[in-house]
Amino acid sequence: MKIVNLIGPAVIAGAVRYPVEGALTVSDVEAEQLKDSGRLDGDPEDLPGEEDELEDDGLDALKAEELKSLAQDEGIALGTATTKPAMVAAIRAARAA
Repeated sequence: MKIVNLIGPAVIAGAVRYPVEGALTVSDVEAEQLKDSGRLDGDPEDLPGEEDELEDDGLDALKAEELKSLAQDEGIALGTATTKPAMVAAIRAARAA
């Protein structure tokens, strides 16, 4: 997970996000895409304490159907996330927000 600052509107996890929202937490893949498209103010930064959180959340061990069910139970919209890594990133981002 990375922390980013936008310079203009961008679609992140299926939702339009704006610079006025301040620092946003996104997946590593999303951060790289935003950086490559020139939409960031500065470089992405690592989320503090990320290693501890990622080891303990257990999301990587779940199957795609289990992730969908978990997201529904927690009221998390997966948006356009259809792959397991994208679903994991969306759930982590929603939990961090």
